[in-house]
Amino acid sequence: MNDQIVRLLQALGIENYIINTDTESTLELFFVRKNLDMRREKDVTKSLVTVFRDFEEDGVKYRGSSEALLVPGMAEEEKKASIETAYQAAAYVRNPWYPLYHGEMAALSGAKILPDLSDAAAQMTEAIFSADTDDQAFLNSVELFVIRNSCEITSSEGVSESFEKFTVKGEYVTQCKEPKDVEQYYSFEYDGVECEAIARKVSESLKTVRDRAIAEKMPKSGSYDIVLSGDHVKTILNLYLYKANAAFVYPGYSKWQAGEKVQGEDVKGEALSIDLIPSDPVSGDGVPMKERAFLRDGELQTLFGANRFCQYLGIEPTGQYRKIRVENGTVPFEEMKKGCLYPVSFSDFQMNPFTGYFGGEIRLAYLVKEDGSVEILTGGSVNGSFIERQDDIVFSKERYVSASYEGPLAVKVKNVAVAGE
Repeated sequence: MNDQIVRLLQALGIENYIINTDTESTLELFFVRKNLDMRREKDVTKSLVTVFRDFEEDGVKYRGSSEALLVPGMAEEEKKASIETAYQAAAYVRNPWYPLYHGEMAALSGAKILPDLSDAAAQMTEAIFSADTDDQAFLNSVELFVIRNSCEITSSEGVSESFEKFTVKGEYVTQCKEPKDVEQYYSFEYDGVECEAIARKVSESLKTVRDRAIAEKMPKSGSYDIVLSGDHVKTILNLYLYKANAAFVYPGYSKWQAGEKVQGEDVKGEALSIDLIPSDPVSGDGVPMKERAFLRDGELQTLFGANRFCQYLGIEPTGQYRKIRVENGTVPFEEMKKGCLYPVSFSDFQMNPFTGYFGGEIRLAYLVKEDGSVEILTGGSVNGSFIERQDDIVFSKERYVSASYEGPLAVKVKNVAVAGE
């Protein structure tokens, strides 16, 4: 499809462009309790055409851009009109001029052998329901999506790459009816068939909803050492991805630079060591992506980001990263929890990348005493600054995996404000 789009662009006299074509094959399964309610398969192809328009005003060079979304069912005249409209719109976008990526192509190792969609769905389905053995706490509904993407990138600067990728994602609702009826929502995403990981996640989710059904007391207001686990750890660590992104640095939202000790000069806990892991071999700009050292012992090794902002900062174009691998982890999880408040479920857990503040309303938490006894709590909220606490954090030895994170299962953050009774 890209060849046809290139011919249209040439016919319109458009010299600078990037074409990203994605063919997505999806197998979707919808369950009510353990019964398959619907099975659906679909193939969708979309081409996102980014056109660039160079112009000058008052002696300043600009490179405007705009996008056209094309699908195979469109007539050629429709495609042409959509591209023309985008090109006209690009004249009103006053981005300072920058070069498109022009460099080495990605060293792709040939076609990847991806799992069969039906086989992958069968394996993940079995894993999901393997933990659903209790009538009191059970899976109310499950949606499972197994996806194969065939991607093609073509640019006016000579980029011509294609690759495939595989994703398993979905969502489910757990329910416990006694002593009170409670439901909780969860989502998941993996870049492969992760039967052990999803089975463990579902098992823990069922325990959570069971305990939520019996929880009544709120935590007392005060300052606690708290333990966060699973996806909440990635939410916290996203702070570093934001602060080191060229799109955040260029407008001044972040002052971080490579070589800076971003955890502070005196780290009392674990100094962070993190790698950037590419989700795709090539970015949407056509930049080859590879594993990169991100933090080493709390020191920032590299800024990263989309080609435009990397060019503005005068750094190597890297592409966008969303996945990290964290090498830390020194304390056994069960030992870490002693003397801490462990919120396992929030109504909505967020982290503000501008301020570093994180928080959420607690749906379920465990107050773990030093002797190992546990008090089950619900209600109240957590509110703290990760920037103020990052110099004294510790991570669990146990590991966790998702599509955007490989690293310790849990992190302990000290002296966090908790609002309660």
